Amino acid sequence: MALPRAAETTMRWNAMGGCCRLRTMYKRIVVLGIMGLLFILGANYLLVYTLNQQVVRERERQDRVYWGTFNAIEQFGERPDTGTEQKARSALEEARQRSLNKDRVRILQNYLEDLERCYQGERESCRKANSDMNEAIRMPKR
Repeated sequence: MALPRAAETTMRWNAMGGCCRLRTMYKRIVVLGIMGLLFILGANYLLVYTLNQQVVRERERQDRVYWGTFNAIEQFGERPDTGTEQKARSALEEARQRSLNKDRVRILQNYLEDLERCYQGERESCRKANSDMNEAIRMPKR
């Protein structure tokens, strides 16, 4: 009689559908978890990529404005006359209007003012203009 009970217990366990349902539910949860993870990673990538592209475009725009203004001030430094001074001043004003970073504008403004004072005869401003030029070349990255 002991033998039929063991077979009966085994048959009941095999006949139970709960085990297969649990296994199927576990597989569904794992698949949904993986799909959710892939969705989040994909959305994050798209968001970060788009923001990165915007930052790169803005940095390039700022660099074009900065170096254009720097070159105008350099021309004034090479040939100090009224025409090049006006070009340098207008380039600096245009840089302000085009929302150039305040630190960069300040650096360029200091460089231009020191060049003007140097050409008016102040010796100390000539040395300062040289250090301002070096600072302008090593412009801040912000």
